[in-house]
Amino acid sequence: MNKKLVEIVHSAKTVIQKYPLVLLMSFVMTFIVCYMIETENVKKDNFYLIKLLLSSSLGISLFFGIKMLSERIGKEIILSVAGLILLAIYYFVLPDNEKLFTDRYVFVVFPMYVLSHLFVAFIPFVGKSYREKSFWEYNKNLFINFILTGIFTQVLVMGVLLAILAVEKLFAFHFDEKIYPETGLSMAIFGSTFIFLLFNAKGLSSLEKDRQYPVILKFFTQFVLIPLLLIYLVILYFYSGKILLAWQLPRGWVTYLVMAFSIVGILALLLVYPLKEIKAKSWVVIFSKVFYYSLLPLLILLFTAIFTRVLQYGFTEARYYVLLLAIWLATLTLYFIFYKKASIKFIPVSLFCFGIFALMFPFLNAFSVSVKSQKEALMSLLNSEKLIENGKINFDKKISDSTATNILDKFEYLTERNEKPFLETLVPKAVQQKKE
Repeated sequence: MNKKLVEIVHSAKTVIQKYPLVLLMSFVMTFIVCYMIETENVKKDNFYLIKLLLSSSLGISLFFGIKMLSERIGKEIILSVAGLILLAIYYFVLPDNEKLFTDRYVFVVFPMYVLSHLFVAFIPFVGKSYREKSFWEYNKNLFINFILTGIFTQVLVMGVLLAILAVEKLFAFHFDEKIYPETGLSMAIFGSTFIFLLFNAKGLSSLEKDRQYPVILKFFTQFVLIPLLLIYLVILYFYSGKILLAWQLPRGWVTYLVMAFSIVGILALLLVYPLKEIKAKSWVVIFSKVFYYSLLPLLILLFTAIFTRVLQYGFTEARYYVLLLAIWLATLTLYFIFYKKASIKFIPVSLFCFGIFALMFPFLNAFSVSVKSQKEALMSLLNSEKLIENGKINFDKKISDSTATNILDKFEYLTERNEKPFLETLVPKAVQQKKE
């Protein structure tokens, strides 16, 4: 018993010493969440807490990736300072108050989380000394540790909450009702972070170490995931045939189905990557060889569906990202079909580069393209309905309800993107004064 206790204390001490910034980010996030529950709301002038919450949550994966990189190349202090600077920039990019935090920031916050996890996936392998098997083992072990962390955290949260409830009922204690969400979320955030780090306490050298392929993962991929993907592939091919026979444009939702199939298929290929060399079940080998070829007709279907929507309604950030993912899938498909020395590292690295492009590239990023597209779509709509007179909108002219709704949606969209000066040039002064 004492030996086990000593081992647990030693492991906890190792995690604290090895991942201090990761734990600090998790603690800050947990503290803010508990404070928000305790005070019940965050005043508008305290919106900085939401910004700190978003920044610290991003910092968890960011500093874990930095730690992995530092174990490869050293320079931990310099890399950590660079990470803190990056988080500070992210904090100040976010708006200062709740009113300005419009839905456009969803397309900043969510992609940043995706990028931070992609960063973790490939950053220790950016140098010349790269082994494909080590890269796969590293990501496989992270994936398994992530799944185990989720299971352990659920058990921990339910166990602790039930223990509190038992004490309250059996001993007639009257805890504040906030103890349940505060305790549960503390375990879910800080507890899960600590558990995940315990699984990775030995660091990069242990994560990339060659191990036997997990039997459960092998069974799941061979007998569950790949057969399901083959069923969906047949469904999508039959749907493509129906479109050709009926000579009609594809439905919009097929875009998400094709993307889901493609991404899950890529995940399946990554999971069975080592099995190709040990002559696993025949359908695994066949699936690995034909998957990217099978995507070619589906990519045509995907691009047709996307451009149908874009040409009809113009770009928004969501449509921009969908198109970008489609281009990434096409790039990936051509890469693995035509490049004989294709590396699986290309998958996270290429997606990371596409994501950086979408967020930061001047004039062609998601926000610039979407705003420009919606401006052009608005002007095209106004001109087609002959609503422009002397450079201003004629509000006295009768139009259909659907057209009015479409114009209103574009006005709201552009207003939320700080394009009010542009819209004011279209509205007569009399209408502006009346509104004021």
